[in-house]
Amino acid sequence: MSLIVRLQPHSDESLHGFLRRVSERNLAPSLKAFLASFGVKSRLAYSDTELARLAEMLHLDAAQLAVRQPAPDSCNVMLRPKYQIREGYKVCPRCIAQHPYQRIGWGHVLMTACPHHDIQLVSSCVACNQGFNALGQLDRCDCGQPYAQNTGVTASEQTLALSALMLGVEHPARHSLPPAWRSGVPPADLVDLLCLLGKQFTGQSRSRGKSTADEMMVEAHTGFGLLLQWPTRFDEALRSRLASTEGPGLAKRLGGWYRELHQRYTDPAYDCIRQALVQHLTHNFDGHLNLRLSTIDPQHLKDKCWLTSEEAGRLIGIGSQLIRSAVTTGEVRGKVTVNGKNRFVSIHRDVVEKVRQDRLQYLTATEVRRRLGVSKVVFEKLMQSGALDRKTKAQRPSLVSAEFLAVDVDTLVKRLHKGVQSRAVDESAWVGLQGISSKNGIPDTHICQVLQKILHQEILPVAVIAEVPGIAGLRYNMDEIKGCFAEEQLEPVLSITQLARLRGWKHESIKEWIETGFLKAHRESVNGKLHWVIPLSGLLEFTSEFAVLADLARRNDTKSIWMLRGLVPGGVEPALAPRTGQGTRRGVLLRIDDLVRAAQPSKRERFSTSPVLP
Repeated sequence: MSLIVRLQPHSDESLHGFLRRVSERNLAPSLKAFLASFGVKSRLAYSDTELARLAEMLHLDAAQLAVRQPAPDSCNVMLRPKYQIREGYKVCPRCIAQHPYQRIGWGHVLMTACPHHDIQLVSSCVACNQGFNALGQLDRCDCGQPYAQNTGVTASEQTLALSALMLGVEHPARHSLPPAWRSGVPPADLVDLLCLLGKQFTGQSRSRGKSTADEMMVEAHTGFGLLLQWPTRFDEALRSRLASTEGPGLAKRLGGWYRELHQRYTDPAYDCIRQALVQHLTHNFDGHLNLRLSTIDPQHLKDKCWLTSEEAGRLIGIGSQLIRSAVTTGEVRGKVTVNGKNRFVSIHRDVVEKVRQDRLQYLTATEVRRRLGVSKVVFEKLMQSGALDRKTKAQRPSLVSAEFLAVDVDTLVKRLHKGVQSRAVDESAWVGLQGISSKNGIPDTHICQVLQKILHQEILPVAVIAEVPGIAGLRYNMDEIKGCFAEEQLEPVLSITQLARLRGWKHESIKEWIETGFLKAHRESVNGKLHWVIPLSGLLEFTSEFAVLADLARRNDTKSIWMLRGLVPGGVEPALAPRTGQGTRRGVLLRIDDLVRAAQPSKRERFSTSPVLP
């Protein structure tokens, strides 16, 4: 179908009304027939494809049509599908008389008045008493009676205020609303909020499940009524609700709607409701438990003097159980109220602030390491060297678990940085605290000695890397550090494993020689565990006095038992011959002196008559 007349939509004209107006002006028998000629069915909301087709046939931009139809994400409160009239049609008689087109607001269930003419909208014909047909003519009933001939009835202040608010129209009826609502366009979810408030304060039982249209009207108007004469009605409703309920819990006495108010309705236009609610509860709520509002914004507690343990815990940053225990035992000043089997704890804000300030003055070990910029290993070495004083529980204020004073940490950092002496030292000789380790040739037994000299500023840093935090950026002269223990060169040592790999001896044999005192060794701590280490002097003394039978047999390509049988007639007896669980001998030691004597001819003849060992 080609258009006889091309039209442009009015700024406040609905999409449905515009299509009706175009179909009438182009002499279409009905809206359905007009749309069918484009291959489109009449519906409340059209798809993008359908809108594009309509826009092409109407010679318009699709965006001009899209902003006029209901959509779940529409920014216009009038175009939310949930609240659109499904059947029937409402008009303002005076508006339709002036300009015969359908306004966007007339399709909303809560739009009952015209703020331009201060009269009620009408939805039925004064002549036939039938409801208006939304698919009929724009300006007259199906019976032929013009809508403009309907009598205009003056609307109430509340319906005018609500209609003007939703339309975003300036009107004196809006002056009793909250200041932020007296002008401008409301948020798109306004009706949802009004229904949320109305459900809590209607005082009537409602059907389960989805609200009916009548219930929705009652809830929305009840919720809107709380906002008139702001904030008097709102405060009165809260006061009445709290007076008619008992118990310490806010949710039980007020209902859980305030949580949804804080979590879902975040538009700044609703801040006035949140602030009025908090102000009222701050001064009038006589319950003992947490307001729960503080879970959204701690500022909501700014006017309360006595706090619950939960509120105090959030402000301090600790669990409420710790506060309850401290107040109950008298460690912290507070009040304990007993109500039946329940016990409620209150603590004054001044006490809470004192505890909070005390906790800020102390740091945990992890926080200290971050502030110093050192690893856990270096931090432990610094603590062994006496870098910081760890405070005991008796030395700390109440409810303070951290063990280090922040001022001590800052003093240490400043003192070490103050001692920086820039000297001409090659960067290859620079070393940080992390590099003071055995990997760089500094024995474990001397690390604490070096750190103590650094802490006492006997060894001063030669440079500092500014971008590295704490004391990790300090750089020391490695030659100067090694000079601290150059005169005390430690004797090289071997572990049992290293010695076993070096000589091919059994691990258990070496351990047996150590435990029986044949091989001198001592224990050293390595990564917190004690291990046997064999000094070089002990190993040399061992090898100069003893020969391992297994080594001798290996050299002569024989077995230990046959070699021992050949040596026994010469007077050679094992100095140590331990037996395993299976009865075999391992780790047999022979004295070198006995072998030397057996090698002399005169000694061989003396022992030739000795019995041979089995």
